[in-house]
Amino acid sequence: MLSCAQTIAARLTEVTRSFGFAARLGGDEFTIVYESASNIEDIRLAGLQLIQAFREPMPLDGRDLVVSISAGASVFPEHAQNVEALLRAADAALYEAKALGRSQLALFTPALLEAATERFHTEQGLRRALDRGEFELVFQPEVNLQTCEVELVEALLRWRRPDGRLASPGEFLGVAEASGLILQINDWVLQRAIETAALWHRGRWPDVRIAINVSSRQLFDSSFVERVQELLEHHQLPPRCIEIELTENVLQTGSATIASLRRLRANGIAIALDDFGTGFSSLASLEQLPLTRIKLDRSLIASIDTNARSASIAKAIIQLCQGLGLQITAEGIERLEQLAPLVGHPSLYAQGYLLARPQAVDDLLPVVDKLPALSRSLVRASITHLPDAQLADALPLATAAVGN
Repeated sequence: MLSCAQTIAARLTEVTRSFGFAARLGGDEFTIVYESASNIEDIRLAGLQLIQAFREPMPLDGRDLVVSISAGASVFPEHAQNVEALLRAADAALYEAKALGRSQLALFTPALLEAATERFHTEQGLRRALDRGEFELVFQPEVNLQTCEVELVEALLRWRRPDGRLASPGEFLGVAEASGLILQINDWVLQRAIETAALWHRGRWPDVRIAINVSSRQLFDSSFVERVQELLEHHQLPPRCIEIELTENVLQTGSATIASLRRLRANGIAIALDDFGTGFSSLASLEQLPLTRIKLDRSLIASIDTNARSASIAKAIIQLCQGLGLQITAEGIERLEQLAPLVGHPSLYAQGYLLARPQAVDDLLPVVDKLPALSRSLVRASITHLPDAQLADALPLATAAVGN
């Protein structure tokens, strides 16, 4: 009986027999040698032939196994002069192919090797960052537009580089994912967020709630729920003080992760779905996931005051979520004109630079103290931007908030 790796190797051998040979490098990586290629176009066509071959199911233990592959190619002598350099070039191209999505082919270019070198330095820096304590959390408030109070803050990861610059996740999380360091980094975020929440809960902010971003890889780990419970018990923090925030790709990881979410929810932990309203957003996520909050994608909010379609989509999502008893947070609010269409909706929270930027742990509580007054002022000012048709609906709630 063939194993999965043997089945894949057999398919590779079958496809490459006419022009070269295949060898396993290790893990799930193979290399193909095409000695008789006359030009780069031959290499490209061979790579596409490989990808096409794996679109056909492979029989394994009475079932059909479907595997998608990515391919990176380098050419002698154009791209390198020896075996080791050729493999490095092909590996750089393979990384690019994976970044393009499933079933993709990429040919090496010098720019890819420069990118690979940068990734290597970033990966080494991330390993040192874990040891040296270079990661930090900053916290961005979410304001309840009915009460103008801060009821929740989102924990956001930053990396304090050796030169003092704070790097945002978009600059390094891709490398962390590819290197496997993401699990250690995510666990650090979970620990630090819960530790911080516990300090505030027992101090100046008993009703603190911190939203913690969690990846689908964390949820796929069967021990994740126990890890959360262990940290809450260790720091004597009530489950209501944290909210687990995730993106919709969790649906692509299967029923086990959804079961983990249901266990978290059964233990009193709130669940928020981020970036809703664009991309892969679907009503299935509202039905399948045990959610308490939806976060409207910032791309909708960016044009909510200038694009009628964005405004209509946002309004429809808000009404749908309210009907389901879900709280809603609108992200990325930077102008009064973006705030105005949101005023008057119950159970709606606002987050963005107009209200408050992410704050360091030592700076957050003074900002939280000042935000209600600022928020009331902004709500009052935003009403002047509403058309008359919306003003009558928004005025009672806005007046109630301003009067608090």
